[in-house]
Amino acid sequence: MRDMFVSMLMFCEVTNPKQLWDAHWESLSDDIEAMTHCECDDPDVTFTEDALKDCALYEIDQVFIHNGHHLEDFPTLPKSNYVPSVHGGNRLVQEELAYDRIH
Repeated sequence: MRDMFVSMLMFCEVTNPKQLWDAHWESLSDDIEAMTHCECDDPDVTFTEDALKDCALYEIDQVFIHNGHHLEDFPTLPKSNYVPSVHGGNRLVQEELAYDRIH
């Protein structure tokens, strides 16, 4: 869904990107909690509405970057403040880094 949103903005000359975002942000973020549950192996992780929006905007920006653009190319869209974890939320990497090398 995020790929389609980015494609629409890049190729369809959307006149009001913010209105498109406001109308569809929930669809653009509907898999974020589920992906986080899998990555963290914690089914109790929940997000606030603002956190979901922030993560979705980050993911959208990643699609833009992959296609040679940035979220900033669309000044009416909100900007993401999301900072991904250093290890990308990868449980296996986190387990390895947590390994007690002294004992």
